[in-house]
Amino acid sequence: MRAMPPPPPLLACLLTLLLATTMVPPAGAFCVSKKGGAHSKPPAKPKPAPAPPKPIPLIPGADIVRSLCLKTDYPDLCMSSISKQPQPQLPGGKRLDGAGVLRLAMAAVRAKAAEASDAAAALANDPKTQPGARGPLNDCVDSFDDLAYNLEQAEKALAAGDRGTTGTMLDAVRTDVDTCDQGFEEREELKKVMGKRDAELAKLASNCLAIATAAGLR
Repeated sequence: MRAMPPPPPLLACLLTLLLATTMVPPAGAFCVSKKGGAHSKPPAKPKPAPAPPKPIPLIPGADIVRSLCLKTDYPDLCMSSISKQPQPQLPGGKRLDGAGVLRLAMAAVRAKAAEASDAAAALANDPKTQPGARGPLNDCVDSFDDLAYNLEQAEKALAAGDRGTTGTMLDAVRTDVDTCDQGFEEREELKKVMGKRDAELAKLASNCLAIATAAGLR
């Protein structure tokens, strides 16, 4: 058999170009640059941590009511009850002091005790009240009268700078509230109709003691 003669140079060149165009590199063979283009987003900056809350100043002066109320067991009740009292008219340049805050706290006790006394008297005269509860209710009225007297004595002692008597009278105010409760606790069959009022009065009286202690007035 005779061997085929080699193709002419022009034909060989055409075949080479044809083969080159048909040989496409497989997918993924191209290298893609990972450099960000004009529209690439910079990495997000971490958010700064929130600043810690500023401590509440406990130095008497700018906010003496808040300062002293924060040292009681019932600070919210302390501040709300004091804010409801008529604020004292102080001479120009003079600021409220610890004794002034204590007087406002005692005024809050006096106002609530007057409301409680009226409520106890009304219940004692109400025909729908349990007959056995009338005696304890009348005792509550007497206890609230004693409470008002002891507050008056505490105010006089406070004005005189008598810390011992101030503390003793404030302790007596707290005891007067408990006396009203005891009349119902001794008789389990009685509904504690003064329980809610007595609980609030006990907290207010406790606040007075804490304020007097924090302000160095007892």
